Amino acid sequence: MAPQTLMMQILTLLQSTLFIIFFFITHTKTVLCVDFCEPVTCNPTGPVIRFPFRLIGKQPQNCGYPGFDLSCNNNSQLLLHLPFAGDFVVTHINYVKHNIIFKPEFCPPNTIQAFSPVVSPFIGELLAQYTFFNCSSDRFFPVAPPFETLECFSKVNYTVLAVQSRLVDGVSDRRLPGSCRNDTATGTIPVGFKWDLPVCTMCEAQNRTCGFKNAETLELGCSASSKTGLSMSKKCGIAAGVVVPGLFLLFFIIKCVGKKMNHRSDIERHSAPSLPTTIVPQSPTFVTGLDKITIDSYPMMVLGASKRLPKPSDSICAICLSEYQPKDKIRTVPACNHYFHSCCIDKWLKLNATCPVCRNSPEESCGRAATLMSSSSSSSSNFSS
Repeated sequence: MAPQTLMMQILTLLQSTLFIIFFFITHTKTVLCVDFCEPVTCNPTGPVIRFPFRLIGKQPQNCGYPGFDLSCNNNSQLLLHLPFAGDFVVTHINYVKHNIIFKPEFCPPNTIQAFSPVVSPFIGELLAQYTFFNCSSDRFFPVAPPFETLECFSKVNYTVLAVQSRLVDGVSDRRLPGSCRNDTATGTIPVGFKWDLPVCTMCEAQNRTCGFKNAETLELGCSASSKTGLSMSKKCGIAAGVVVPGLFLLFFIIKCVGKKMNHRSDIERHSAPSLPTTIVPQSPTFVTGLDKITIDSYPMMVLGASKRLPKPSDSICAICLSEYQPKDKIRTVPACNHYFHSCCIDKWLKLNATCPVCRNSPEESCGRAATLMSSSSSSSSNFSS
């Protein structure tokens, strides 16, 4: 392929790449703030935090609705802090039903002051019925979920256990001593909160994330992509990761091709013979390639470690444009003493009887060809007689 053609193709590819980048920048739709808010967690098994909640220290302010800030404690547990109520260890968030479930506190239970509309965005409690067992502690017995030991109510001679009442019937009698079954009580304990605003039911039904269109006016909207697909920030990152290395690679190719073209031009300029001052009309000649005997008669050598050649301009083969390496076989055209790779010049001379650099016909080859033609003619005449 000609260098000019290759350069044109590279420039065309560069133009196409720049057009794609320009199209991507100018035709990308305006996205919501939530499109740049990645979901996070306090631990791999904990609840996923996304709008209307935000995790303090890991998500920007506009990723969550006012009053829906969460945090992580030293045990990697998710916490919700409410004024006058304290901290709640969150175990589950239902974004469709608009409720948040926390680990119940029995010692003492949280107060109803948490739901004042002035200090909390939540509108009410989620309650669960619990059954309490008063167990004699005259012998040791293991306590396993779903039972919880209430240390604040337990004494030296007895232990108080709690379990949700809906789970009592499914618990085997072997899980607890007989004394526990004889002394029970029930009670209602808060286990979660509800919220009314913001309303994101439509977004959740479309499997998209709710978020701000405008964080200052609290105007809401749905994210541009599905929660199961790539977020806008990831798409931008992938585009940057593909386009930037591609541009660097394209720049490197253009630089290498330009350097090789300049080097070849220097070789042709230094190797080209000086033009005569007068032009003498010559009859056209038709030159064919040389035979194998003539080609093999041209001097050939094997380069040493120094790769030293008589002419500095001959450090690169003008046919394949590759630099000579140690142990390369080099053949010389006798008439002009130009050097080439043996395999390259052999193929050339089979089709052309001229030097590929200076285009001169070797005088020795012409004389050898004339001798071969005369000997061939004499042989033919002897055979005829």
